[in-house]
Amino acid sequence: MTKNAERSSLREQASADSKESASLRARLAKFTRWAFCPNKRVLVKIVPHNGDAVYKLELSHRHLALTGVTIVLLLATLFSVHVADVRAAEARARTLAKVDAQQRQELAAFSKQTHILWQKVGKLQRDNEEIHRLTKVIVPKALARQSERKPVVGTHEQYGFARPTFWGKIALWFRDLPVSGNLGFAAEAAELTSLSDEVNQTGTQTTMLEARIREAAERKIAAEQAQVRYLAAIPSIWPTLGYISSGFGYRVYPDSEFHAGLDIVNDYGAPIYATAAGVVVEAGWYYGYGYRVVIDHGNGLQTWYAHDSQLLVSVGQVVRKGEEIATVGATGFATGPHCHYQINLWGKPIDPTPYLSGAVKVVATSST
Repeated sequence: MTKNAERSSLREQASADSKESASLRARLAKFTRWAFCPNKRVLVKIVPHNGDAVYKLELSHRHLALTGVTIVLLLATLFSVHVADVRAAEARARTLAKVDAQQRQELAAFSKQTHILWQKVGKLQRDNEEIHRLTKVIVPKALARQSERKPVVGTHEQYGFARPTFWGKIALWFRDLPVSGNLGFAAEAAELTSLSDEVNQTGTQTTMLEARIREAAERKIAAEQAQVRYLAAIPSIWPTLGYISSGFGYRVYPDSEFHAGLDIVNDYGAPIYATAAGVVVEAGWYYGYGYRVVIDHGNGLQTWYAHDSQLLVSVGQVVRKGEEIATVGATGFATGPHCHYQINLWGKPIDPTPYLSGAVKVVATSST
């Protein structure tokens, strides 16, 4: 029973739905016949305010329906065009966003490369200062003349670029004009690449110049140090404080003989100093000279310090100018405490008197 009731209710519902749809189709068909009926007409009267004439406009339902359909189609077309324009604008906006992102990336890359270039410029400035410092140390004539011909006064010359001419300035002005689009970025990228190449080339040239100047500076410093060592190896001070009792040359006291040095009188035990830097080649007893120290200074120069009471150095020892090497005594054949000071040049004794004045450069000139 229940199933039969459910079936009957379903049939009744389906029948009601079909009747409703049929009724709807009938009403729609009736409305279509009424809307597109050529016999049914609509009268439109236009009455002006002055009341002179009345205008009549009679339209059939078909004309009104076609006009309405035309208006609907026109509105639909305009709406479609508007939607297409909106979508095209959104597409352009997305494209511009992509281009903007790309340009931002390129600008970030340019900023990074510019930062690197500034670091290179800073290194070039430091190298330039180092070159100037080394140039002041060396002061070669060629570089001095070059500095006089090409003074470094501006940023172009400072970084190794030539100062632009009048037409070059015009070209730079046109180059700095604002441009848009990828062409401007391409031009900036090309210019940045060119600038990077110029900076790298200038850096290489600066490094080479610095290497040459450093090498010349090292040679100059080595020569100056050699000169200092040469001057330090020339006797130029008194071996001990006191007075000269017997000079260089022939004498009659205590014997008639040629005296090959100076006898400098001082108290017993007074210090005796090396008059120049050198190496001790002898230190011991030597016949009538008693205890004697012989120092070789190179370049054929040797100094003797005889009649010592005590020796403070040994053979092979390196001594400095002014270093204490012995004490005054009267050993050997001596009439009293004194220091026999003798200078030999290539094995022959020379007068030590000029060497006591301290004028090292004068002595070096006279020795050569």
